[in-house]
Amino acid sequence: MTSTVIDFSTVINPKSRSQADDPDSTSWQHVLLMMCFSGRLQRETVQGNNIPVHISVSIANEHGPFNSPVMEALSVDFCSTRSSSPPMDDSTPSQAYDDFPSREDIFISFLPLRGSFDHVNPMDWAMLLKEIETWLVTKVDNRYQLWTWGCDAFWLTFVAAYPLFPRGKWPMWDPRIPLEGVFIKEWLGRSSDIEAVKLGGEHSLVGLLNDIWAEFNRHIALYYSSPLIDVNEA
Repeated sequence: MTSTVIDFSTVINPKSRSQADDPDSTSWQHVLLMMCFSGRLQRETVQGNNIPVHISVSIANEHGPFNSPVMEALSVDFCSTRSSSPPMDDSTPSQAYDDFPSREDIFISFLPLRGSFDHVNPMDWAMLLKEIETWLVTKVDNRYQLWTWGCDAFWLTFVAAYPLFPRGKWPMWDPRIPLEGVFIKEWLGRSSDIEAVKLGGEHSLVGLLNDIWAEFNRHIALYYSSPLIDVNEA
């Protein structure tokens, strides 16, 4: 059977905000994109559970050298309660976000990080790890996407605090937090990286922590748009 590709596109205008540390530059605010699929698939057209959907982001050439879009996709059932609703076009005021708490309604107790946080110091990551663990198991409902986001943040922090995991010495975490997620699964399969940290000395450790810090920043931005470091606390 020959498949026909159907393309849809739209143009958005993200708001910009000034940078406190650089008054001559601005940055785009984060954009939360919700995509629902109306209608139903015919069973005979579905091969397994993996149906690729291509998503692309384009920005004007003059902004390309200064900005790079970063996307993370999470598959969640946000739209099930609206499956019978007619499609909406750009001219219809959308109520799609009525079912979601605003960012102001989400309290993430471990953010922002204290001003003295040193991302190349595993001890600082270990302190942060306990804060994330406590927040996860006492404040977050594991039925919601915030739980998955928090678990991924937990495992990024865990590996930064104990980079020889699953080797070496490390504390047992709360059993309610599953050993699941893209990052931790990939880490457990990268034994060569663990050996490099073990044998390569301080340089390899710092390199690893820099990489995790960059990924941590990208991941946190999915739910937290304020500055990651508390500039008022040193």
